[in-house]
Amino acid sequence: MMPMPKKVLHVIDSFDLGGAQTFLLDLVRHHDRSRYLTDVAAMYGRGVYADAFEEAGITTHSLSPGKFPPMYLPNFWRLMKKGGYDILHFHLFGANLCAKPLAILAGHSAIIVQDQCNDASRENNSLLLAADAFWNRCSDRVIAVSESTRRYLLDREDLEDSKVMMIPNGIDTEMFRPATLEQKRSSRLALRLAPESFVIGGVGRLVSQKNFTLFLKVAAQVVAGNPSVFFVIAGTGPLESQLHAGAEKLGIAERVRFLGHVSDRVSLFHALDSLLLTSDFEGTPMTLLEAMASGLPVVASGVDGIAEVCTDGKNALLAPPGDRGGFEKAVRRLIDEESLRKTLCIAGRRRVEEHYDIRGIARRIEGIYEEVLEVQS
Repeated sequence: MMPMPKKVLHVIDSFDLGGAQTFLLDLVRHHDRSRYLTDVAAMYGRGVYADAFEEAGITTHSLSPGKFPPMYLPNFWRLMKKGGYDILHFHLFGANLCAKPLAILAGHSAIIVQDQCNDASRENNSLLLAADAFWNRCSDRVIAVSESTRRYLLDREDLEDSKVMMIPNGIDTEMFRPATLEQKRSSRLALRLAPESFVIGGVGRLVSQKNFTLFLKVAAQVVAGNPSVFFVIAGTGPLESQLHAGAEKLGIAERVRFLGHVSDRVSLFHALDSLLLTSDFEGTPMTLLEAMASGLPVVASGVDGIAEVCTDGKNALLAPPGDRGGFEKAVRRLIDEESLRKTLCIAGRRRVEEHYDIRGIARRIEGIYEEVLEVQS
């Protein structure tokens, strides 16, 4: 007789656009549903990903209309008590700092934490760092998405080595594949991009971490004297109006397209010739993995988890964070050297297939669930 599936509740800050939401959607799509029944709860709001979770057959819960008043606290308590969940898995800082302590105080027997990056909010606020460290020590396992994140948790939060596991983010490499000529043509047509242009894309939330201000400065240097090169930015966020103004000030408003939220990420990558990732810090960025799996050559900051995924000159071109000249030089190389683009495309796709496919990542996370449940039984 087959054992009854275990019930898992994933808790995340919101259903808004973000790499953590993208990863969680891929993860729950690839959970072994014969062994795990999955719900997802957002602390507040619905956001652009709510429908995607529901379309995947996942029961979703929005615990509060907004951040304030914090109705998510009593509503999470009720959901946790009534849901009969075997495992609670927390994602992002808000869920970890607000909902996770309630689960620990309630004495829940299986609490998993997902830590996405060495974010500046903890590092710049000793109280937040201390609170995060305290509640992480009370959790059963902490999953770090990169080795640099794991080292941060061990060194800065003084967590036990055996409690912190490194499991990177993963993507569906069957979904994200290099484009055929017809797919590229139709994707360009859908986004109103000229088929003969060389299109360089930036993808992500428009927040300071991603440093799209630097992206625009690099674009301004590269488009000068290159009439066939265009840049696009796909994403939304609090800095959107500021970045629009920045493009105007740099005189490149006609050479940079702001696409807003693009739900069809597969088609988006098919429309691009390269990805430019100018982040100041990262864990394992989903955008990076998706682009590499899609056969795009990548120019990225050589920081944190990016440097763990990519080797400069082998499967990507890396530049020091904040180094406009370094990014500009790398982008120009990609534009000028077709053989380099082909080399990076092939090696990048192979790297993601071998180490970051979501099916293997999901099995590793389920292995953590099994370990925790076995100890609690």
